Amino acid sequence: MDLKLAHHFTTEDELYLHQLQAFLLKKSPKLIECDSWNKQFVLSHINNKIVEFSYKNVINFSALPPLPKAEFKVYWVNLLDNKTNHSWSIIENRLVIMNYLNSQCKQILSTFNVSCIANIPFPEFPVDGFTKSVGKQGYSDKLIRMYKNWRVSSNKNVKNTDYNVNYPSAQKIVSKKYTNPRVTILGSIHKQIIIQKEQFKPLNKRNIILLKDLYDNNETRFKENQKLFNNYLNFYRYPVWMRDAVKYHVLEKVENGELAASTLINYYGRFLHFRNFLYEKFESPSPKIITNTLVQDDFIAWGNKNKLTGKNWYTDTIAILTTASRLWPEKWPSLSLSYRTARKIENVHYKTGLGRVNYNQEGAGRSYSKRIIDEIASHIDETPHPIPLIYAVILSTGMRAEDGHALLYDCLSDDPSDEKFMLLSFWQNKVRKWNTKPLLKDSPEHAYLIKLIKNQQEYVKKKYRKETKHLFPSFKGQTEYFISHAWTNKEIKQLCIKHNILNDEGEILNFSWHPLRHSKGTSMAEDGHDILTIMMELGHTSPDMATVYVNKRLSLKKKALIEKGNGHFYTIEGKVDEKVGELLLRKNDLVATRVCGGACILPNQLGDWCSHANACFNCKYFRADEKDIDYFKVEMQAIITLIDEQKNEIIEHEESGRKRMSQIIQRRTNENKNTAEKLNNIIQAIETQGQYQGNKPQLLKLDLE
Repeated sequence: MDLKLAHHFTTEDELYLHQLQAFLLKKSPKLIECDSWNKQFVLSHINNKIVEFSYKNVINFSALPPLPKAEFKVYWVNLLDNKTNHSWSIIENRLVIMNYLNSQCKQILSTFNVSCIANIPFPEFPVDGFTKSVGKQGYSDKLIRMYKNWRVSSNKNVKNTDYNVNYPSAQKIVSKKYTNPRVTILGSIHKQIIIQKEQFKPLNKRNIILLKDLYDNNETRFKENQKLFNNYLNFYRYPVWMRDAVKYHVLEKVENGELAASTLINYYGRFLHFRNFLYEKFESPSPKIITNTLVQDDFIAWGNKNKLTGKNWYTDTIAILTTASRLWPEKWPSLSLSYRTARKIENVHYKTGLGRVNYNQEGAGRSYSKRIIDEIASHIDETPHPIPLIYAVILSTGMRAEDGHALLYDCLSDDPSDEKFMLLSFWQNKVRKWNTKPLLKDSPEHAYLIKLIKNQQEYVKKKYRKETKHLFPSFKGQTEYFISHAWTNKEIKQLCIKHNILNDEGEILNFSWHPLRHSKGTSMAEDGHDILTIMMELGHTSPDMATVYVNKRLSLKKKALIEKGNGHFYTIEGKVDEKVGELLLRKNDLVATRVCGGACILPNQLGDWCSHANACFNCKYFRADEKDIDYFKVEMQAIITLIDEQKNEIIEHEESGRKRMSQIIQRRTNENKNTAEKLNNIIQAIETQGQYQGNKPQLLKLDLE
């Protein structure tokens, strides 16, 4: 709106009414003239057609004063202009509110002594300045109370029933009472009308700025896109003397591309710490009282006392004070603040003795242990659909939570160059690139993942009678989104509390999706995958990120060295011996030597007398190489065949009276059975990748009787 236009109006109300009518005129002149709209009429005049809506109910503005009438017309146009609001319930719930406003609007305006709905005080937008009692989210209690009383008086069957919502907090389920949403919807309308009035001001004059006016979809991630339409910056949270400094500083950051939408909300609210500090220390703070000592000593001491973590709450305060003194030198003091004073901060993000790089290198340590993953998996089916499916997908692929929830419906396709594979493609929204994961149809894990995705596709097609955009869709009105990972995260947190699933420190697990990604990387490192494979699997942008998992523990480094070019080595009991590979690499010492099927670790001085090359399977110094499993299976079959032949020989000798010969063959048979058991240990250990329960290997029992 051109500010010069303000001179043509004698009052602010006249200017506001003109702005509202000019907005409606852009949509359609009929929207201004008609005092009674049916839904189809409104939708057709804002270029949306929804045939499901009938002509039965109308939106009545006839009894409203001119200014509130224009306010509500603009509100309805904005509401229906957003396809997420194209649902029967959203329209019907607001028609009751319109009946109330038509009959009570003049009384409401008189009670609050205002001329329009936008001027009714709202707790979240303290126009006159910040005080400790306002600035929090919530609706106008007085307005809500008036509507509650009217509902009961106008309809005796209506009950203003409050309801409870359960949610996980501090490792327990907390119940909180909320007002009936059919009542609080009036507060939502009131809030939206205040926001829409603010949008008629130039951007730099607004104290409520919508994020959609600062970013487009190309500059945001999936999770922001789902909320971008209604998200906003509320500079009313700051006192009048501080607002412009915060606003201009934030807008400069956005204009220079220094703040993404994902960090903007947290960033602009970070200066609340400095606001709270000043109002605790001074009764009426202002820029004049701000000094170097106040910021560098008193503010840091206050932050340490309140256990603020990290350094941004302090360094960002220095940045805004620098911006304010540059833009308004006559109002804000010119300070000589040093970022080095941030060293006084006690509660930094990083552990004592670790810098940022070393702290990040501990990323793999934030993974979940196999016990935790198994415990969650054993109860995950109790959560609503499709949470168990999303859990399985993210766990098996290591996707980021956002990417796993936002999988496209057609994410799975046949590999055009190899029929043994299928391709799972997904967009990595953080790094802005596609990742394609090959799935081997013969692999049990991959086959399960393929089946899971195909079943979900059939489920979606059956439920919505069409192929949706997303594999896990969620609809609001006519707009399709994907399932929110905040909702799925909350449901699994409740599951952990219900079944007492503990973290490794013995506390109730505060579930988060991202450690599953770390778990995937750690498990791949433990299975011997190299850095490049981990990097491609998890979609990292550089090998440095994958080294987090390989370098996590000394045991993994040793494992990588031992298995390089050799694989696992097993004892005749079926246990993994992780030292053999290293011994074989020490060529000069000849500590271990290769034999058929594996390696011999018998010390050289004693090994001179051993010439029993074929007796290794019963020797405690023999180590079987996992790459020779086919050799062991052939030997196993040969020994079993030999045992059967020896059984027949024993029977023949006993029947012919040659007992001595029968006893000799029986002893040989027993030795062969013992060898067969040792071979069975080796084979089963190799096939189960050396996994154990307690101290006993998970081996199959042979029927050698």
